[in-house]
Amino acid sequence: MCSDGKKLKILIVSQFYYPDITACAFRMHETAQILAEMGHEVHVVGGEPHKGQVSDSGIDDGKIKVVRVELFKNPVGKWNYIRHYLSFMFGAIKAARKLDSVYDVVWASSPPLFTGIAGWAIAREKGAKFCLDIRDIWPESAVVAGQISGKGVLFNAAKIIEKMLYDAANQITCVAKPMAEYIKTICAGCEPVVIYNAISESMLSKGGAQSFDGNLNILYIGNMGFCQNLNLVLDAAKILQNKNITNIRFVMIGNGVEKQMLGQRIQDENIELAEIRDVVSKEKAIELMGQAHALMLHLKDDGTMDKTIPSKVFDYMAAGRPVLYGLKGEACDILGGSGGNLKYDPADAQSLADVATTLLSDYSKFSVAATKNVDLVKSSFLREAMTRKLVDKAFLQN
Repeated sequence: MCSDGKKLKILIVSQFYYPDITACAFRMHETAQILAEMGHEVHVVGGEPHKGQVSDSGIDDGKIKVVRVELFKNPVGKWNYIRHYLSFMFGAIKAARKLDSVYDVVWASSPPLFTGIAGWAIAREKGAKFCLDIRDIWPESAVVAGQISGKGVLFNAAKIIEKMLYDAANQITCVAKPMAEYIKTICAGCEPVVIYNAISESMLSKGGAQSFDGNLNILYIGNMGFCQNLNLVLDAAKILQNKNITNIRFVMIGNGVEKQMLGQRIQDENIELAEIRDVVSKEKAIELMGQAHALMLHLKDDGTMDKTIPSKVFDYMAAGRPVLYGLKGEACDILGGSGGNLKYDPADAQSLADVATTLLSDYSKFSVAATKNVDLVKSSFLREAMTRKLVDKAFLQN
């Protein structure tokens, strides 16, 4: 229950949901579980599992009642992306009619913005408070990801929908302070509530500094798309390889639209210091993070990406390992709070190669310092604390 003892009836609308392997799916699934443990009644309208090589559309989720929506399955090309998103929007509105007639809150997570439209329509039909969750600024993030052009009818229409949804929401939640400031420039008078992606306390590392035999394994785990620009990693690996450095290795685990291209490039250019592995569950990912010597992430050097905080920031810090990061904005500030993390330029492969060799030269020092990452997550970025804030500051506030 929430701090005042009230039990809420909550409907979550999310295109991505357990057992999908995406940041959104983890955010909504873990939050739903905690809400249920707090005593609230939680239902979900989610897309059929389609991210991360999962296929069981009838998957149960414990106490959470889940209704699945069939999706258009060929999201390649901008118009097919739109069809994919629209299939969830219309399907979600229809599916919600099979659920109860009254809810206290409808919490819809975007992007895509079409999920927000579905949440707004469902909230009106159910007579519920409409709470809009923003994980990335859309449509700008779709432009960075190569899904749509930054000009033309689709972009301009999306900007109109963006403002309409911000204005229509009774409350807005988002994942970073710069994102909240941006939203306030679009929606005058609104005060978004920052609910960091965070991580559950059960996933915090209980180990100490990593042992080191002189061979440095640097792990990336997550999406392999345009925004992640993992070609930079291969460029850095080639720089090190050309210097005859053989004891640094980049391991990339996950899935995404660039995975095949990256694998082909490793083969064609004989890049021996980098390898790609298949996607794993979050539980296995947490285990692998704890076994790695260091973790790595960056995003394209773009103003839109600076407004968000990748969920991997908290996953990585929870592992207690040094983090090599090419990020700006609030994510940079958070990672910079520990002496065990090293920053590089997300547009410069030489910069990544340099911080990798710096870590190699004094690994013990950085490894000990990085154990403070766990303490920082525990004090400020736990999923349980964020969920209590969600209820008290977003769901219950008028």
